[in-house]
Amino acid sequence: MANDILDPAALVAKLPSLLPASSQRLSSPHDGIAALIHTILAVLAFRLIAVDDDSPTNSDLENVLPEGWNKNGPSHYTLRYRHDQSSMEFAIKLTKLGPRTLINAIALEVFIVLFYYLRILPSNL
Repeated sequence: MANDILDPAALVAKLPSLLPASSQRLSSPHDGIAALIHTILAVLAFRLIAVDDDSPTNSDLENVLPEGWNKNGPSHYTLRYRHDQSSMEFAIKLTKLGPRTLINAIALEVFIVLFYYLRILPSNL
């Protein structure tokens, strides 16, 4: 039987290696949910690029959650990803709503404006 990368035991074994080196402890059950979702996406070859909506993308994270990834927890988490097989950006948001947790995921198309290209267009277009 082939190894199942999404086997719960495999995911739980992988999870500690994706936490910040200085903070291997999860401070809430919601941290655990967010970290487990991150682990699932990491084993599926998604690359973490940011942990909030405002910061620019960072490809140097090597899929390890950075320090402060859970600074808005347990009430809110944002994780942004890219994948080599897509030009889209993927956003995952976890929000605590009383005793429940809402998980939203969306694929966002990223538009890049090439100013160089716009400068070489004929002016009569």
